[in-house]
Amino acid sequence: MKFIPFLLKNVFRKKTRTILTIFSIVLPLILICLLDTVLRVLENPNPANTQGMFRLVTRHKIGLLNPVPASYENKISNLDGVSAITSFIIFGGTYIDDSAKNFFPRIAVEPESFLEVFDDATLIEGSLKEWINDASGSIVGEELIKKYGWEIGDQIVLKGNAYPVNLQLTIRGVYGVKNGRNSAVFFNRKYLEEALPSIKGKVGTIWIKASDVDSATRLATQIDELFENSPYPTKTESEKAFQMGIVSMLGNVKLLIISMGVIIVIVIILIAANTIAITSRERTREIAVLRILGFTRLMILSFILGESIIMSSIGGLVGIIIFVTTFNPLKVLLATTPVSELAKSLNFFPETIFLAVVLSTLVGILSAIIPAIGSSRRKITEGIRHAG
Repeated sequence: MKFIPFLLKNVFRKKTRTILTIFSIVLPLILICLLDTVLRVLENPNPANTQGMFRLVTRHKIGLLNPVPASYENKISNLDGVSAITSFIIFGGTYIDDSAKNFFPRIAVEPESFLEVFDDATLIEGSLKEWINDASGSIVGEELIKKYGWEIGDQIVLKGNAYPVNLQLTIRGVYGVKNGRNSAVFFNRKYLEEALPSIKGKVGTIWIKASDVDSATRLATQIDELFENSPYPTKTESEKAFQMGIVSMLGNVKLLIISMGVIIVIVIILIAANTIAITSRERTREIAVLRILGFTRLMILSFILGESIIMSSIGGLVGIIIFVTTFNPLKVLLATTPVSELAKSLNFFPETIFLAVVLSTLVGILSAIIPAIGSSRRKITEGIRHAG
């Protein structure tokens, strides 16, 4: 412990260089923490980890672009273990422009049954009755209310793209979901069908709330068997698996995340190693003097490794603090982007913090090991003659 002040003094001998190196560790480490969080979410498709437990999603077996008959809803509702059921049509469309900052889900639903299935949502303003009685009525997430300054009674226009029709909606309610997504617009499916009769009798997805976990497990298989030989075969899965399936359409996301993480760690090590190598070379004569004063090769090795570990640990600590303090604001921000479904499932994992601590320590060791060995093995006479 008596050498700690000596190590700290050497770490901050070149303050500008040290601070720049620390922040070259901080920023990538924050990204690694975020990537690890996403990876853990992808590897844990347990619906019990989300609000509104035991929700299932039934869609066409081929994909989301293929609708299923709305009549399936009545058949599924008769199955044992179904406590509530509703259907979705993802309208899409454009609000203001096509930029990411104005993206939010726009979905046609059945107002009468919507909140029965999504019982984790609460109407903060307005009422279900007002929404049902207004054919063009809609409910919007509280995040959108704050973002756009909307109020109850305001009208918004969604310009169709996939569906060739523009919709003028009136805000009749504001909903909120604790620790969930509050940035979507839901409107009456009948209003869309009246504007575009060709889609009547078709839905994109059917959402089922099972009465318990056993029913949820059984219903997934039972529903698919019910329509197995029909012209519209189905695939039924948990809400979480459905959300992760949308993300997986981007490709092998897990492999991409792991690859990015490995590359980032290698880059951090190379940056830190360059700093340690320069520092060790500048102190060649100083190290030789320490050897003359009786410091052993092992002590020189320990000094350089210790300085590197302290520097990387400071970077790791700063990175962890920034990640922890910005996690919830970042989650809210991502909830208004095209990856809102993934953002909804993000949770804080203590294992991610442990990983950050381990990585920052490893960076300190691996980046300094070669310069430390070289400095400790250099002959005293060679160090004294060094003119660098």
